[in-house]
Amino acid sequence: MQLEQTIAKLREDYHVAGMSVALIRNGELVSIDGYGLRNVAENLPMTRDTVMPIGSITKTFTSLALAMLADEGKLNWDEPVKTYIPWLRLNNELLTENVTARDLMCHRTGTPKYDLQAIYAATDDKEEMVRSLEHLQTFAPFRTKFMYSNQMVSLAGYLVDVLSGTSYEDFVRERIFAPLGMTSSDFEADSLSKYENTSRGYIFAGEFIEPPYMHLGAFAPSGAIVSSAEDMARFAMFQLGDGTWNGRRLVSEAMLNEVHSHQMIGTPYFWEFEEIQCAEYGLGWFTDIYRGRKMINHGGNTNGFSAQMTLIPSEKFAVVALSNATSNFAVNALGHYAADDALGVEDVPDWSARFSEIFANLMQGAMAGMKAKEEAKVPDTTPSVPFENLAGAYSHPGFGTMEFAWTDQGLAGTWNGLPAMLAHYNYDAFDLMLPVLGATVPAEFVYRDGAVCGLSVTMEPTPGVKPELFVKAG
Repeated sequence: MQLEQTIAKLREDYHVAGMSVALIRNGELVSIDGYGLRNVAENLPMTRDTVMPIGSITKTFTSLALAMLADEGKLNWDEPVKTYIPWLRLNNELLTENVTARDLMCHRTGTPKYDLQAIYAATDDKEEMVRSLEHLQTFAPFRTKFMYSNQMVSLAGYLVDVLSGTSYEDFVRERIFAPLGMTSSDFEADSLSKYENTSRGYIFAGEFIEPPYMHLGAFAPSGAIVSSAEDMARFAMFQLGDGTWNGRRLVSEAMLNEVHSHQMIGTPYFWEFEEIQCAEYGLGWFTDIYRGRKMINHGGNTNGFSAQMTLIPSEKFAVVALSNATSNFAVNALGHYAADDALGVEDVPDWSARFSEIFANLMQGAMAGMKAKEEAKVPDTTPSVPFENLAGAYSHPGFGTMEFAWTDQGLAGTWNGLPAMLAHYNYDAFDLMLPVLGATVPAEFVYRDGAVCGLSVTMEPTPGVKPELFVKAG
């Protein structure tokens, strides 16, 4: 594989302004560099030590932190979380009384993603975050179905606070970043201000547009780390080892193997490749069988950024790819190209074309859904009351408050301080427009005795999960 040419082609295919990539072969760092731009407007180059969000790869740090506490006897993976957090309450009694750290980290609680809560109802108060989890509906019975959940991993991260005597963030800084020499790694996009060499994030829509950074607050254990390819190369090499670094043991080899092992059948991949014989999930890691070898990996996506870390332990191989483009498959395709090169595959598939087809099918499905919705719209209808009567504050105990005022542009306002707008669809149905995500979700006003009493919002698109009712103040 000609690495530089491959990355250039992927950046072109997926409209990626910049990538920072580290390649490890036989346990040694063989290549690390930046490609393209970290700042398009100022024409600043991406480098090996450019700092940017890594998104859900943060979960692998959370699993390592918990493994360290398990080594110390402070955590039992299979002890109910309620043992450590007696006031815990989740959606139902079975889940509340029996859920363990293992269940949380391998996504088998039956709780769907609820991405909107993690973004629009993020709070810096960790106890408040945990208490909000009671209001998340479950989709599948406990321990029966893989359902990826940022909130459940964040609950697992809160265990670090409870059991260690320090905050989750400080634990990771002191027990992982510091000994590994990860000097350009920290939490939250806000911390980017302390680094000189940082990247802007982009969405490509004919031109590069900068979306706002995400603030995850108490949901930090699920995706709030910022780092560089140089730092992440250290982390990847540590994961390929025996739990020691420079002669110092950070975690037992047995516990490191535990977090890398299959725990739950099923992954959130929405693709199947013949090269992947088995796709399952461990403790904060995807655990696949790829061309007959065990592959552990994790990706990460936040507003403006995508990342992928892929390891094949038997080959002491790893590739880390950080990019400044929202939800792009360039990082995924590069992981497969690099893995195939390390394994000596002669007939390498066109991974870029494969992932491009997946993306095209997703877009086609989305466009078909939009077309069907538009065709179903009943024209020239109005709500049950005048538009101005719909203004006001609407609150939910798990998702915070939406406030709308009637303006020349319609019902404009905020959801927990972030911009939001209600665009009329038909009758009492509206589209809740969320600019931070570039997303739109269905909402409908609810009445009692002829007066507006609430706003019903589709918080989670998983079929069968009911809309949530935000109650009107006053």
